[in-house]
Amino acid sequence: MGRVDYKSEYSLDRLEEFAVAGAQPDSERLAEKLQALAIELKNIQISKARSGWVNAGLAEIAKSLYSSRRCVDTVFDHEGFATSPGWDVMLDLYQAHEAGKRISVSSACIGAACPPTTALRWIQALESMDLIMRVSDPTDKRRSFVQLTPKGRAATERALELYCAA
Repeated sequence: MGRVDYKSEYSLDRLEEFAVAGAQPDSERLAEKLQALAIELKNIQISKARSGWVNAGLAEIAKSLYSSRRCVDTVFDHEGFATSPGWDVMLDLYQAHEAGKRISVSSACIGAACPPTTALRWIQALESMDLIMRVSDPTDKRRSFVQLTPKGRAATERALELYCAA
């Protein structure tokens, strides 16, 4: 193991200076220095170990995300679906369904995090795939809601299961 590059009161270099000079520090002071040095070395080892764990952990997360996205693409039979506004719409509608809430078309467009025209095209595509459906608002004829169809709910649940398992 290499030396610490800096000289602190408790560094290896300072202890060597005592030894070379023939100095006899009192045992209590030497014990303090050795304890501080041990703590310093332990912190260096922990820091190096953590950075290794983090890097290995990030690689595993990246691998898992990549694999999970491919699973979502497979479930919906559409390459790139996992990174599309369509998947965002499906997730938004699934959450709303589970919470017992209704989502308007305009809210679904906002949830898709893309330009409204793009979101509307995705909503139409998801409708044509029988994954979602529009439902008129009985109190306001100008507004409609979107919700998952049974097929859409099943596909979303399957994709989420695979996503979590990957």
